Amino acid sequence: MRFFLIGLLMAFLINPSYGVVDCPPAITNGKLYGILPVVNQKLSYSEVADCGAVSQADLFRRARLWAAQSCHAPGDTFSLSDKETGDLVGRVSQVVTLPRSEHSAGGVYTFQYSFIIECTNRKYRATITQLDVLENGGKATPIETYCQKNEADLRVIYAALDGQIRDRLASLQEGVKNYKPF
Repeated sequence: MRFFLIGLLMAFLINPSYGVVDCPPAITNGKLYGILPVVNQKLSYSEVADCGAVSQADLFRRARLWAAQSCHAPGDTFSLSDKETGDLVGRVSQVVTLPRSEHSAGGVYTFQYSFIIECTNRKYRATITQLDVLENGGKATPIETYCQKNEADLRVIYAALDGQIRDRLASLQEGVKNYKPF
């Protein structure tokens, strides 16, 4: 009996998930914490833009050029670049800096996500999915299950992240749809 209790105690001490609080995602009106859009319990942004009378090859070239100029953080990669199908798929980083204040300790938060650009029929569709929070040591945690002690800080971080992602999508539209030839 004594060995059983010692074994049980050791299992609790060795198990890394012991004592970790599981915090379910707070989804309100289809948005994580009322800020980030969620589709089928996963964070997802999607935007379609009609680019007029642009050929698929030129549309793809513009998207690839935009990606090369705009996604240059260490670790940003575009693993698929297929001009035949018009698909461009990559893993991109986004950094949010929360300033220190009376109510917040502040911090720098790094996020990674899949960025998919599909070019066809004079349109492109940009999709952002699989968003992860990179924690200490580079451990990736899906944003839907990310927990933080201070919910107010989390809302500020998510609002800043949402703004940055929307700015990136607007930059893509400016770089592809409103491309200025030389």
